[in-house]
Amino acid sequence: MRDPVGLAKAHLRFLAGEWVAQGNIIAEGLIENIAEKVCFTSIDQAFILWGLASALIFSIAQFSLLSWATQAVIDAAITGACIASTAGLTWQIAKAENLRWIIFLWAILMAGGMALTAYGIFCGVSSILINLCPLWLGLCTVGYSIMGVRMRSHSFTAAALIHGISTLSVSLVPSWQFLASGLVMALTLFFFSVVPWDMRTVPATGEPC
Repeated sequence: MRDPVGLAKAHLRFLAGEWVAQGNIIAEGLIENIAEKVCFTSIDQAFILWGLASALIFSIAQFSLLSWATQAVIDAAITGACIASTAGLTWQIAKAENLRWIIFLWAILMAGGMALTAYGIFCGVSSILINLCPLWLGLCTVGYSIMGVRMRSHSFTAAALIHGISTLSVSLVPSWQFLASGLVMALTLFFFSVVPWDMRTVPATGEPC
């Protein structure tokens, strides 16, 4: 058991061979793809981390009976931990590829969003409280837009468009705004953690598995 990741990959490929023996070619390709993604790079892990955080924060807002003040404290703690963890996970590769500005960009956006959220909750600013979902979707739109332009990435530009459209349309489901917003953010992040995304300057994943 010195290499559990390698063992998992070997087991998945064995399953693929068994399925192929039964004539299931589609299953072979699917399992091979899963096997290749068993090992997540630090960038993939950062996407997954933020995806889980987004799902958790917005699920609490949608379904929890906790007070807004309590939720604000929990959300701030989760966001702060994610900012620090993301910096730790990606700093070296971002430094090597001259992309440290991405870490600072999202740290500023997320910290700013939390500051506005906390201000709205603790100071009772209704204009902020009724627009929390558009606020966060809008911040993500800004972040992905900047990445799309500076990295010349079609993938992040598409993500910006999705979040921008969601910002404008989330009010159409007023009772489920938080769940809808969380799903848009989390699914986008999970998508980027498992699907190759494009950029023009350097390879998307410069770290060996």
